[in-house]
Amino acid sequence: MRSPTPPAPARAARRRRRRRRLLPATALALTLLLGAAACSGSGSDSSSGSSGAPGAAPQGVQDAGGGSVAAEAGGADAAGTQPGAVVGPGTAGEDRAVVSTATLAVRVRDLPAAVGAVRERVAAVGGLVSASTTGGAAGAGTAHLTLRVPAAEFEGTLDAVAGLGQETDRTTSAADVTAEVADVESRVTSAEAVLRTFRDRLPLATTVPDVLAVEGEIARRQADLEALQARRRALADQVALSTVDVDLVRGAPLDAVQARDEPGFTGGLAAGWHALGEVVRVLSVAVGAVLPFAVPLAAVAVPGWVLVRRRRARVAGGVGGGVGVGGGVGGGVSGTVPD
Repeated sequence: MRSPTPPAPARAARRRRRRRRLLPATALALTLLLGAAACSGSGSDSSSGSSGAPGAAPQGVQDAGGGSVAAEAGGADAAGTQPGAVVGPGTAGEDRAVVSTATLAVRVRDLPAAVGAVRERVAAVGGLVSASTTGGAAGAGTAHLTLRVPAAEFEGTLDAVAGLGQETDRTTSAADVTAEVADVESRVTSAEAVLRTFRDRLPLATTVPDVLAVEGEIARRQADLEALQARRRALADQVALSTVDVDLVRGAPLDAVQARDEPGFTGGLAAGWHALGEVVRVLSVAVGAVLPFAVPLAAVAVPGWVLVRRRRARVAGGVGGGVGVGGGVGGGVSGTVPD
């Protein structure tokens, strides 16, 4: 027996209920696909130069009712940009983002005083010493310092440190990172807008699988955003503070050493003074090395030497007395012989 066919109004109501249940899931899936496409599209656009404003929202992301969320995404928070970062390339008269680094080697007479002077100079210009090491004889032969100074004080700091002694080497380099700064800034703005979109769509998820999918996508987008923000902070720090590696070496200026190759009285005099100083230094080192051994050796050798001298004196006195007695006996015998 065939079941009775439900009336047409009941069938229409049943179809409407199915459409209502499928509509949120369909809108959620569409939002996920369009959001992923917008994020990847914004990354490729920013890598090719990002000609538009970095605050532009990803296009094509729609809400469940068909309205665009571009206005919402367009208000992405870009207030976290650090000093020295450039908003976007292509603007006339725009400041370039440049990372400056340098290495400097200086020969100084007083190493501790030179290290203190370098620290004072860096503090005076608003920089910092990020690392320092010392080594060599007695821990005071060489010193290496890594300085972070404001970009405006870069050249002045190099000249000030070089003035502490005799500059033996200087190397500087500069890298223009304006395009990279703009690219990272654009990626951060787009990632923030897409992340807000996913968070706004989370209440539309009506089933457990949909909720888990949206939350997983939010977690992944959040991790990507934090990585981009960390890169933006690192670039801003490198642009704002230049890096200078300073090597300080204790020793006399090299002029005296170079004077040995110069002819004439002045060159010979300078070479002679330098040689005399080296001889005195070597002798002082030798005396200092032998002195700890000389004291115990003297404590053993001096008493032994005194004992040997006393024994020799006794032996010499005994031999002299024997000879005197023999002479007296001989004289007595010779006196009894008649003529």
